[in-house]
Amino acid sequence: MISDKWTVLFTQFRTRTEVRGILSSTLTSMMEPATDSTKFPSEISGLSTSNDREVMESYLRVKILCDGKKGKDRDSVAAGIAGDVRDLFGIALARMKELPPEPITLARIATVRHVRRA
Repeated sequence: MISDKWTVLFTQFRTRTEVRGILSSTLTSMMEPATDSTKFPSEISGLSTSNDREVMESYLRVKILCDGKKGKDRDSVAAGIAGDVRDLFGIALARMKELPPEPITLARIATVRHVRRA
């Protein structure tokens, strides 16, 4: 099953940045072959994975999309793809919760020594 493959894929990474990078590349590879918008939901093309918060927000967007499918829409190809993307984000988030948060790096503040006078 595809979700088992993703679980194995994400367990090998040791930082949240690595997990987000693979999540982004996997999502991109899923979107590349899709040219027909009836098969690939447009809501998925705007998902972001650049930080932890965006991954959580993207997961919620896909979850709401999947939960909103009713009747024959639930059996459509687009609903199947959205379900796969929801599973992908869910597994990535589960792995990210297992990993420690990454340290925050602050931008270097210019001091008098670093400022040149004209």
